[in-house]
Amino acid sequence: MTTTLHLVPHTHWDREWYLPFQRFRLRLVELMDGLLDLLERDPDFRFTMDGQLAAVDDYLQIRPENTERVRKLAAEGRLTIGPWTVLLDEFLVSGETIVRNLAAGCRRGAELGPVMDVGYLPDMFGHVAQMPQILRRAGFGDAVLWRGVPARIDRHAFAWSAPDGSTVRAEYLLGGYGQGVELLDIPDRVAERIAAYHDGRRAFAGEEHVLAMFGGDHVMPRPETSELVARANADQDRYRVRIATIAEYLDTVRDLDDQLPSWSGELRSGARANLLMGVASLRLPLRQAAARAERGLERYAEPLQALYGGDWPVRLLDVAWGNVIVNSAHDSICGCSLDEVDAQVRVRYAEAEQIAAGMADTVVQRVAADVARGSSVVFNPSPLPRAALVELDHVVPESFQDVAVELGDGTRVAAQAAAVGAPVLYDEVLAGRDAAEAVFGRMHARELLGRLLNGYHAGDVGGQPTLTFDVDFEPDPILLDLDQLRAEVARRLAADPDADWRVRVIGRPRRSVAAVVSAPPLGFATARPVEGHGTLEHPVTVSAAGLDNGLVSVTAADDGTLTLTGDGVALTGVGRLVDGGDAGDSYNYAPPPADVLVEQPSEIDVRVAETGPVRGALVVHRAYRWPAGLADDAAGRTDETVACTVITRVEVRAGEPFARLRVALRNPVPDHRLRFHVPLPGRVERSFAEGQFAVVERGLEAEGGHGEHPLPTYPAHGFVAVDGVAALLNHVTEYEIVADGTELALTVLRATGMISRNANPYRSDPAGPQVAIPGAQLLEPCALEFALHPHRDAWHEAGVVEAAEAYRLPFMVERGSGETTGELPGPGLALHGEGVVLSALHHRDGWLEARVICERPTPVRGRLEGGVVEAREADLLGTPGAALDVTAGGVDLDLGPFQIRTLQLRRGR
Repeated sequence: MTTTLHLVPHTHWDREWYLPFQRFRLRLVELMDGLLDLLERDPDFRFTMDGQLAAVDDYLQIRPENTERVRKLAAEGRLTIGPWTVLLDEFLVSGETIVRNLAAGCRRGAELGPVMDVGYLPDMFGHVAQMPQILRRAGFGDAVLWRGVPARIDRHAFAWSAPDGSTVRAEYLLGGYGQGVELLDIPDRVAERIAAYHDGRRAFAGEEHVLAMFGGDHVMPRPETSELVARANADQDRYRVRIATIAEYLDTVRDLDDQLPSWSGELRSGARANLLMGVASLRLPLRQAAARAERGLERYAEPLQALYGGDWPVRLLDVAWGNVIVNSAHDSICGCSLDEVDAQVRVRYAEAEQIAAGMADTVVQRVAADVARGSSVVFNPSPLPRAALVELDHVVPESFQDVAVELGDGTRVAAQAAAVGAPVLYDEVLAGRDAAEAVFGRMHARELLGRLLNGYHAGDVGGQPTLTFDVDFEPDPILLDLDQLRAEVARRLAADPDADWRVRVIGRPRRSVAAVVSAPPLGFATARPVEGHGTLEHPVTVSAAGLDNGLVSVTAADDGTLTLTGDGVALTGVGRLVDGGDAGDSYNYAPPPADVLVEQPSEIDVRVAETGPVRGALVVHRAYRWPAGLADDAAGRTDETVACTVITRVEVRAGEPFARLRVALRNPVPDHRLRFHVPLPGRVERSFAEGQFAVVERGLEAEGGHGEHPLPTYPAHGFVAVDGVAALLNHVTEYEIVADGTELALTVLRATGMISRNANPYRSDPAGPQVAIPGAQLLEPCALEFALHPHRDAWHEAGVVEAAEAYRLPFMVERGSGETTGELPGPGLALHGEGVVLSALHHRDGWLEARVICERPTPVRGRLEGGVVEAREADLLGTPGAALDVTAGGVDLDLGPFQIRTLQLRRGR
């Protein structure tokens, strides 16, 4: 029998890693120049361009004259491009970023030629549960992958299903994306090497067809490939070697499948390949920057612009999303790269965040222009009615004994106001001849010392002639003639230029007023501080012992840990901090063989920071002495210790069933891991983690086998829940269930200094070059923020999805700048259905496009409404589908468990 060996020439192109982007691009230009020449010279040659368009576009930006050459070769099917923009890390970005990455790649790929019809995923550090549904809803039926495949899969292909039941055919790259790279290295032994290669995977591949990926990291195409293949075919007849693209190989073998093994859910096994799970805890500031940029675009900028903006700002959004997408490349977002790369990634995130914040602010400020001064407008970013704490910053008269907040409908709610005071920004005694210059020399138009001049008055203060200049953050609604004001001041001072004058610049007496304000779904409300009292549901009471709002209570123990009680659940000893050494690297945490754990503080101080009734807070200071680093042989930690104070702020707000926490420190030592422990009310056997459009169930153990220690540390995006408590998260956070299922541990930070360590105790082979990355030691201020939500029922019956939404999405607030308050814009869009969440709301081709997900394990009847007059289904790439029935301004949605739906809507004027 003749076996066909499908030789797939390719390269795996890490855009930035152990070299920065531009250095790697120099190599890319060399590769692509040679590749185009080779393809045009050799009609038998094919090349798979790593499934990502970024490599092609990075090249064409330097060689735009070669665009038509790329188009021609792609049209011939000999150069395969796309479908991704970049090969991303699936666990460290939002589900929406995954969709936008794929959509942008397909859109750009279509401009250059046919897009490879394969979900190519060759080097992701595991795969999210919803990837089969994402691929199916974008029109793809095949996935090609390597890492994460469990030992139970014993064939080269398997049926991979998402939680909703969507299934794709997954081609398993046994041995990795470079398993065939050496097959042609010794021309006289090609037949022998092919036979040995087949023997090593016969149990998986069978006898008829076998795949050999002929490439690897930054590997250049080999010009002699066709010649060597022809020689191998002529020298023997046991194997027929065929040069193919990965798509051509799949077209050949797809219909030969018989009774494929199956797998449902995420792929995070280390049975046959390193999973490299430690990247989830690496470079905490990078995780935070990614979340701010994604959340700013997905939940603020795009919905505000779509519902209330003018012309759709496509170019700005392309820039912002372009930055977020290229940053999702696995060596970029994982942080397992040079410090130079990390700096560039964070700049791109900062630019995306700036665009998102600016676009959101523009809309809210436009609305605020029609809201009277003295009031604020607030925006609710959730598609459900919510009440949330807001901070109002207004001039509040000192005469107000009590302060409340009045809403637009006249309702008054209780407020918590900071102490009033008129800040003195400048106060000097000067000779008259110098006094004017002291003030006017500091002015830029109306701006004075960072505020706006509203006038002045002259008088006698304590027997001293005094000029007092009145400034505020907001201008008074009057025409201020600065020339006239200058002249008037000059005349006063010129009367006696040698006399001493006291010159003061005083801000108006503002107060920060906190109140719980209600706002409609994706809509606006107004609020203004007034004198008097108001109502408040579940107010916070504060004592030296702790905080309590009737829904959740917190008390501090003598050792600095907390007792957290709510919904009939009591958690004690919460917040024990455990610090241990890390002799690993950016890919894998590994404790030194003789580790020293530090968990007992030497000093403890607990103080009340805020006294309610809207918000109460305790601050816990704990002093520790941590080993100064690893011993020289990395077998243990040093005897020398360094002092570190960890400050934990715990906050309870009126009406919230969870406690907010912030764990902050200035990290003084390298090579260690710090974790926050939450003892559970009982032993658990599983956890539930939200992320990338799903909530996945995980056990207490991880599967290993390849040489990597199978640590059951996992990433979670929105929350991690176990029986009794959910941790609500601001960004991707690493967690582990420890102590035989009785504690939840959240990683506060992990400090390490190598991309890869050749002698990593928890991994047998290197994952990259042994290159120093001192920036990953995080010798800087760090803070982890999260919330703890005690609950008695299962996570999907206890409102955890809704609590996570409330925690992650604060209201926007903007001071009114108009003469009077007019009618607020609206309505927004309301999304009904328990556990139904909004992932995107933006414009596409004149339609409003919304993406909704059922994040629960049971079906739900949902509804999207708000002036809808026409609606239709769409796929994840935005291709329109069937029309939907519209009733009473909305669309009813029957959603299956974890189903993703994309809808396109038109609304009435």
